[in-house]
Amino acid sequence: MKITKNKVISIFVIIAVIVTFFPYENSIKSSETINHIKSIKLSKNSVNLTPGKKTVISAKISYKTDTDELEKHIWSSYDKNIATINQDGIITAKSNGTTYILCSSKSGKTIVRCKVVVRHPYNKVSSISFPQKTIRVNIEDKRKLEPAIKLTGNKTYTTEPIEWSSSNNKIAKVSSKGIVKGQANGTAYITIKSKFSGKKASVKLVVTPTKYIAFTFDDGPGKYTKKLVDALKKYDSKATFFTVGRSIEKYRSALEYAHANGMEIGNHSYSHKNFKKCSKKTIKREINGNNRLVKKSIGVNPTLLRPPYGNYNKTVSKYAGVPMIYWSVDTLDWKHKKTKYVYKSIMRQSGRWDIVLLHDIHKTSVEGFIKALPKLKKDNFELVTVSELYQIYGKKMKSGVMYYGPRRDEK
Repeated sequence: MKITKNKVISIFVIIAVIVTFFPYENSIKSSETINHIKSIKLSKNSVNLTPGKKTVISAKISYKTDTDELEKHIWSSYDKNIATINQDGIITAKSNGTTYILCSSKSGKTIVRCKVVVRHPYNKVSSISFPQKTIRVNIEDKRKLEPAIKLTGNKTYTTEPIEWSSSNNKIAKVSSKGIVKGQANGTAYITIKSKFSGKKASVKLVVTPTKYIAFTFDDGPGKYTKKLVDALKKYDSKATFFTVGRSIEKYRSALEYAHANGMEIGNHSYSHKNFKKCSKKTIKREINGNNRLVKKSIGVNPTLLRPPYGNYNKTVSKYAGVPMIYWSVDTLDWKHKKTKYVYKSIMRQSGRWDIVLLHDIHKTSVEGFIKALPKLKKDNFELVTVSELYQIYGKKMKSGVMYYGPRRDEK
């Protein structure tokens, strides 16, 4: 087709008319006139909410140039099942979990995020402490740590999550439940930390050849109990106290002191009756009477039962409610009330995995034991509670069953 000069002129005229009456800038907006977002800064970098609750987040925007047409920013949620956000910046928690709220420029070139944790209410940890400064464990042995954790909040809530860590996993590892395992001889520090409030505490863990033993004290608390607890604490040791209800009524503060310092509290009846000579009703009353007094004093029930004189039958087993504990070593401290005798008896008879019987109501018993303490520690004995003894040994105790000591039970 031949294009003449007149046709070319006509085409240019048509183009001129279109440009004149339909300017390109009015029909298609040039991106160069939009003021693009340079940066976004959020008012919050993280948010903790309970399901159903709301909070507001805002964004401070800076732009690249100074023009009237501002680029818009957009709010969005990474996981709307956990939390949502509207374009006014209102976050709504939906269900437990962790997600991110995103704020981005419309072009998608600039994006910032806010972490959102949705969880049901927890009792906050106000303090954490260990009753001992140093504990010992054998290679391959497992031992559960029991720190004292104080909480604030509603009793119906669960406890704030806690995290465990070891300073040296080659020496000792620790599980999420606070169970340490010796890996190699040496020293490591085990730390517990609350996840939200940041409270923490550490204990020195020495992995070394260790002989575990449980000392038990009957018939207290008494006027010598606090002195005994102080000595145990000084030597990073624990014991189990089988308390009598009538003694608790007189020396309640001593019971509270023992419990506060990490000692195990057991039931030794209310008035120390011989259960083999008691009716079912009396046995039940003796056990429950002690339980009520202990719970009232320290907030928890006794963990073990030692029937007076070690006497029991099927009725006692039925109403015990917890494992029953006898002993593998009887020092006869109640019969020979001499400090020197008690000391020698402890040193002569005590062995690995033993449960030793003593009485904290006798001055000579307490003094003889305190005299033996440093010698026991020097001989690599680790004094633990009865429950710890069985936990380390790897044997789970059952309610209503009588136990005589981990090794003696197997004979």
